[in-house]
Amino acid sequence: MLQKIRDNTQGLIAKIFVGFLVLIFALFGVETLVGTYLNQTAELEVNGESITTSEIESLVQNKLQEYYRSLGDDANYESIDTQRFRVDAVNELIQRELLRQLAENNGIDVAGVTIDRIIMQTPDFQVEGKYNDERATLLLTSSGLTPQGYRSNLREQLRLNQVVSAFNSSAFVTEAEVEKLGAIVNEKRDIRLLGLALDPTTVDTQVTDEEIDSYYVANTESFLIPEAVKISWLSLDKNRLFEEVSIADDTVKAAYEQEVAAFNAQTERRAAHILLGATNEEEYTAAEDKALELKARLDAGEDFTELALEFSQDEGSAQVGGDLGYTRGDSFVEEFEAALAGLEIDEVSNPVRTEFGFHLIKLLDIEATTPPNYEERYEALARELKDQEVNRLFVEKSEEMGNLAFESVDLEDPASILGLEPQTSEFFSRTGGEGIAALSSVINASFSEDVLEEGLNSDLINLDENTAIVLRVVDHRVQSLDPLDNVRDGILESILTQRMEEQTRLTGDSIVASLESGQNVDSLLTTLGLSWESFDGVKRDSNDVPPVVIEQVFSMAAPEEGSVSVRGFKLPGGEYAVAQVFRVMPGSKEEMPPEEISAMRKFLQQQAASADFASFYLTLEDNAEITGRSSALESSQTF
Repeated sequence: MLQKIRDNTQGLIAKIFVGFLVLIFALFGVETLVGTYLNQTAELEVNGESITTSEIESLVQNKLQEYYRSLGDDANYESIDTQRFRVDAVNELIQRELLRQLAENNGIDVAGVTIDRIIMQTPDFQVEGKYNDERATLLLTSSGLTPQGYRSNLREQLRLNQVVSAFNSSAFVTEAEVEKLGAIVNEKRDIRLLGLALDPTTVDTQVTDEEIDSYYVANTESFLIPEAVKISWLSLDKNRLFEEVSIADDTVKAAYEQEVAAFNAQTERRAAHILLGATNEEEYTAAEDKALELKARLDAGEDFTELALEFSQDEGSAQVGGDLGYTRGDSFVEEFEAALAGLEIDEVSNPVRTEFGFHLIKLLDIEATTPPNYEERYEALARELKDQEVNRLFVEKSEEMGNLAFESVDLEDPASILGLEPQTSEFFSRTGGEGIAALSSVINASFSEDVLEEGLNSDLINLDENTAIVLRVVDHRVQSLDPLDNVRDGILESILTQRMEEQTRLTGDSIVASLESGQNVDSLLTTLGLSWESFDGVKRDSNDVPPVVIEQVFSMAAPEEGSVSVRGFKLPGGEYAVAQVFRVMPGSKEEMPPEEISAMRKFLQQQAASADFASFYLTLEDNAEITGRSSALESSQTF
């Protein structure tokens, strides 16, 4: 598969996005996108490079759906301003394109062998700790990815990471900055607190129908029942197909004989290399000259490992002396494998030219072992053959289910033909529901235009590598206002709570005003049944004081000599608190263990890197030629 991925990159690169886990976008607080390139008219251009309408619309809907999931069931979706999601999406796509161009224009690239190495070391592509072509192919297919698209995507991710790492590695902080942050982090304060709880005996508990009606009208959005759908679906479970598949002994025997033949024909060679990268003829000439120089040094007795560490441009293998691990003759490009096959153990090749530059290749080891006997391999081979047949059958039946759903007006015929039992969900909103309705792929399909408005069956949806479904909406409930009778009790409770909160606030404000004017409030507190609670040497991470109080206390101004700072504030539950700060004692980084000081220094360095990169990016965008931004910001869809 590695060769297949490598070969496919010589053609047209599939322009698909997968999760770009690049720090760049964390610096700007933007989110990631999984989308598919569609051949549509470009709406936006960045220095002459197009960003298509489909890319914009996909990212807008992705962001909007993610926002829906963050809301509660009582959210008013009609009032959501979708334009801000479009602005975020357009800006993010512009950022990506500018940074991609920056990497390309500055010759920032990643060696193909480095990408190969990462793919081979990806745990999801491994079986029993070794790269498995079949598993990798299955995972990519189930995720809607092509080998060439995945390889291209990984290359772009690594290139952009190199751009960001330049800022991370160059950012620095001074000891004065570390000292200042240490003083803030370890600051202590002597305080005392007064808590005022909600008390129903302090307010009138009689609420009129007119007050309830007025509250209902004024807070209509709080009583909206969100739009919801109920779906029916057919589910194809790959695990159940195992019951339909059996493997004959003759088939297992034939597979064993093939394995033995292949085993005897293949020898595993452990390779190491020194890569001198090149992309044009001038660079190839320089790389070859350098390779010849290094070969002469190796022939003179210098250590291959040390030269690889110093000169190899394959950063991943250079750190381990150029070691690339074992190959059976198909892990690397043809020229590389041919040169490796002609070496003796510990022999180093002459410079070998490939699409990545020139290599000096060293054969570290050869492994050739005898194959296990038929009885030892029978169960494993039978299981592998059954897995292969089940995978084939699952793909075949999935395609059939998707085609039948496309050709049918409902799910009855597909269910009958495939022998599947339709299942039905409860109502769920755009934020999702229980079970299958909690999956974003199901939510997106259920509320898509084709399924919800046109009444069509969905396309095939791969929930995971073992499950595929098709669905349709069987009932649709539009957003509506919950009748007053249903929410009357809740409104009554809300009105009484508001009265108590207001009375508590008035009492608290009165105490604060008295303290600020220098009055003695002891008698008032006695009358109210309240008392102070004192805390000395409180720090920002103190567990003795609630975090919300810590936040307020440490945002208060330090008191002047002989005075006290006072503040009143509402607590999350509606209660009220009065705080006094008597003394502020600056801290020091010396109070912290070395590992915390190191973490603090790293934090400051990351902040500096973030600020440097943000400033650099703004300059990059100011100097770019961006056309079509205004039209791209005009929504072309209704959500």
